[in-house]
Amino acid sequence: MSRRLALSFSRAGAVLAFVLALSAGSRALAQEAVEASGEPSSSTLRIGAMLDVGAPDGVGISAVVRPIEWLRINAGLTTNTLSFGVRGGISLVPLSTLVSPSLNADIGHYFDTSYNDLVDKLGGIPLQSDVPVEDIGFNYAGASVGLEIGRPERFSFYLRAGLASGKLVIRDAEALLRDVTGDPDITSTPLTIRFTSPSVKLGFLLYFN
Repeated sequence: MSRRLALSFSRAGAVLAFVLALSAGSRALAQEAVEASGEPSSSTLRIGAMLDVGAPDGVGISAVVRPIEWLRINAGLTTNTLSFGVRGGISLVPLSTLVSPSLNADIGHYFDTSYNDLVDKLGGIPLQSDVPVEDIGFNYAGASVGLEIGRPERFSFYLRAGLASGKLVIRDAEALLRDVTGDPDITSTPLTIRFTSPSVKLGFLLYFN
């Protein structure tokens, strides 16, 4: 039994070694082809832009820097039609192939907006008072796995899915609670609501150099 197990491990090791050698050889040939064509090496610093839509990010446009082949850093602006925000993130892309997986992490912030506008957008019942409830913003962070399709040195389409967590802060909570309860004497500190939700993102990336 132990002899068969050792033989199985030996064969698996031989197959793995063959696959690794084949991969290394293919990579070397691809690098030679790139050098012969006169195109920039995959290790060249690249600068580009990405455009995506998803949740909880909304619509985002970001500048992208790729200092090394498998690492991307991005920073840019987002909007959810109610407010504007900022977002930054990193992506690890282990393969330089037509189809490649990716690991991604993002962090963002949406600036304060009006609760009245949010209720209208969601189709809820408008507030009874005429005093707008302002100063509602939120922070979020997420991690996702993705699939990228395209030429990794030039452009790619990507789809990402994962989990995001955030914190919604209602700074003027007194006005909201007074409107909901009908008690004009109620007082409150800023109200914080934490959430965790699925995240999804569809986008396009283009390098300029």
